[in-house]
Amino acid sequence: MLILLSGCLFHFGQCVWRKFQSCGLTKKYHDDQHFHINVKKLIALAFVPVVDVVKAFELLESEFDDNADELISYFEKTWIGERKRWGNIINQMLLLITKFFSVNGRKIPQFTHELWNVYDRVVADLPRSNNAIEGCHNAFANRVLTAHPTIPKLTDKIRREQSKFEIDIEQSRQGHEPKPKKASYRKLDERIKRLVQAYNNNDLVQYLSSVAANVNL
Repeated sequence: MLILLSGCLFHFGQCVWRKFQSCGLTKKYHDDQHFHINVKKLIALAFVPVVDVVKAFELLESEFDDNADELISYFEKTWIGERKRWGNIINQMLLLITKFFSVNGRKIPQFTHELWNVYDRVVADLPRSNNAIEGCHNAFANRVLTAHPTIPKLTDKIRREQSKFEIDIEQSRQGHEPKPKKASYRKLDERIKRLVQAYNNNDLVQYLSSVAANVNL
């Protein structure tokens, strides 16, 4: 069985949010509109096809001033991949070879592009985050009502939960519609889907700006 691991857009955004807070950039984010939009463009990189992520980042990083060097360094190392340093002539020749074969000349980041990228998921109408799963976990924890339940009590709760899910599955098979999203979330999904479907890698700057306008931190 092939299992594809995928990260969560919400937690990706939260990681970036916490980092620029730790860099002392919160006030700048709220006061500087140019910086505000550029930070949201970093999150918008998740909506760029994986093959174009590095190109989009390199266009974007020049938009940040020196005050954001620590943030950009973190983002590059963690999510994009640092540039490889090529010192001697042999290494420079290797760099030319890797460029010829379309290797981007960067180290592997802490989190690969495929893990946090959601472009294909938007195209396929799949969730961009795992918040629904976490919601189920939290709801189940609330029903258990204790941090360390006994095995018999936990077993009983799991059986009841299974019965509930079996009812939900049967209702779905019978054609019952799931609980609809709020209208605001549904409209946001529709806007993002339209932007992603109209993606053009010759206009990356405008694409990032458009997606960023629909991203919240």
